[in-house]
Amino acid sequence: MKIVQGLSKWCSREPVGSVALGYFDGVHIGHRDIIATTVEEARKRSLPSVVLSFEPHPLAIINPGAAPKLITPLNEKIKLIESLGVDVFLILPFTPALAATKPSTFVRMVPAETLRTKHVTVGYDYTFGHLGEGTSKNLAHWSQELGFKVTVVPPVTVNNKTVSSTLIRQLVSQGEVVHAKAALGRWPSVSGRVTHGAKRGRSFGFPTANIPLRKGLQWPRFGVYAVRSCDQGRHLLGMANIGSVPTFGEHTARLEANFFDFQDNLYEKSLRVELLAFIRPERKFVSSEELRNQLEADKQEALRFFPYTGVKMQPDCPSLVYNGEAL
Repeated sequence: MKIVQGLSKWCSREPVGSVALGYFDGVHIGHRDIIATTVEEARKRSLPSVVLSFEPHPLAIINPGAAPKLITPLNEKIKLIESLGVDVFLILPFTPALAATKPSTFVRMVPAETLRTKHVTVGYDYTFGHLGEGTSKNLAHWSQELGFKVTVVPPVTVNNKTVSSTLIRQLVSQGEVVHAKAALGRWPSVSGRVTHGAKRGRSFGFPTANIPLRKGLQWPRFGVYAVRSCDQGRHLLGMANIGSVPTFGEHTARLEANFFDFQDNLYEKSLRVELLAFIRPERKFVSSEELRNQLEADKQEALRFFPYTGVKMQPDCPSLVYNGEAL
């Protein structure tokens, strides 16, 4: 997938087959329907498919106090969109000037004149232009004059709730990882580079890989989770505490993952740790012995979640299966 940052860098002489418009935070199952439609429509025309998004989130410019915490940082969003077969990811810097652009001007300038697209895909609730005055209905109306077709993708529901980035942020913040997985189409996760910690877990027999939580992202509910990760083709199964380590008076929020039967060095490696089940809230312990006993109990609870058979070499870390369902 080619990445183009800014309209000034768009230099293709070939028209676009279809473009998907949106911010696509989380690239959840509703977003996937939109992007899949774009890829399909572009292939029908034997022309490139494009996903057009913005950076930063529009509310970070329009109303910073209302800007949401993000589900996925940009680098993860790029990987997820690429996995869906998209040809080009076009990222427009969201500026005050762009925020002030009239909807009709945006449609004429970007999809019609710059991309020369044959088709546009948007979600049912897509808005654009100054004050979000542009809607999917406006887009469909203007498209007749500008010479492209429009598909408006209807909402997707899970557990009788409409899937949205807002819903997923709420579920993640509440530790509802199973419901979040249903809406995301994958397990919620924490990603980052493994850093050195105080190494207290090692003295308890529970060495941990520590990943600081990034500002600006939606943090999961603080507490202990059953988790899974992958390192060089190996499944790493274990448990993780997400929080600020109140027992030892620390205040830096991070994930501390203990992977079972795994002793290799993970320092400075980039890991994506998937959250499979919420076990208990974070709490402060009165002694190291009380903490050690609780960690033993947490491990047994985590082991009950997945059929633990040890960490084995497996190419590309294929999905595990639990109770007939892929993890």
